[in-house]
Amino acid sequence: MRLVFLALALAAGLAAQQPNTVTANVSLSQNITTGTAVFYVQFLDASSSTTVDSAVAALGSAGVAASHLVDVSVALNQGFVVTTYNFKMPVAAGQLGATRDKFIAIQRTLSTSQTQAIGWSSSVIPTEDELSTALQQALPNLLALAKTRAAALAAAMNATLGAVVTLSTPAIDPAGATVTVSLSATYAVTATQ
Repeated sequence: MRLVFLALALAAGLAAQQPNTVTANVSLSQNITTGTAVFYVQFLDASSSTTVDSAVAALGSAGVAASHLVDVSVALNQGFVVTTYNFKMPVAAGQLGATRDKFIAIQRTLSTSQTQAIGWSSSVIPTEDELSTALQQALPNLLALAKTRAAALAAAMNATLGAVVTLSTPAIDPAGATVTVSLSATYAVTATQ
């Protein structure tokens, strides 16, 4: 009796197995043109007459204002008192390149200075609406790309591509001014006779 039950259980298990499948993992990247870019600016001044106003004046051509000041620190460096002004300046993402160019121009101007220097970095922070839009725009192309890749895999297996068996939740990966949307699609395949 046990042997018959075991045989029936194995037969039911084999019948419930998934059909032969192929999986295509795909991704697309899109540039973000709206949202906010944030510049982190560090202005160093070793002159004895340094003030917040003088730091803002040196950086003003790039749009830095006193309201962007995050903190000020003073340290002794190789016998000089160096004041460091840290600024955080948000700009529209579409202004990223123009603002970057202004900071480069300031760096070039200060390259021969004995008392002043700047360093800066930037990042783009997409909004939730932008991420949602990137997902909506990418999905039709991702699904078509997944089907094309899965069909190529099925053909290489001498099989015919069937319906979608599973579809992953799309992943959204923002990296600066670029958002990458990816997903995984598994299709049933039937061996060609």
